[in-house]
Amino acid sequence: MSSIYFESNSNRPVTDRGRRVDATSNIESTIAPLAMPGLILGLILVGLGVTALVRLGDWVGNYGSVLVVLAYVLYMAAAVRLVLWGAITVWSLHRR
Repeated sequence: MSSIYFESNSNRPVTDRGRRVDATSNIESTIAPLAMPGLILGLILVGLGVTALVRLGDWVGNYGSVLVVLAYVLYMAAAVRLVLWGAITVWSLHRR
């Protein structure tokens, strides 16, 4: 059985290191220019998801409630995550 040993990358103690990734790390990212189109696309997807609530009852009757609710929740989670990523990245780019 081997033991695992990690060397520290810096002289700071572990408790001083940030546990969250700052939004400013997206500035150096190569996909940061896609933040505004991502934000717009995410808002469109959220809008389409809200309008899909009208047809949700028909889909539940045709395909079953578990499948429809699972697909809808996954779709909305992805759309909201895209909106959040785009908004945070655009905000951090324009904050400078």
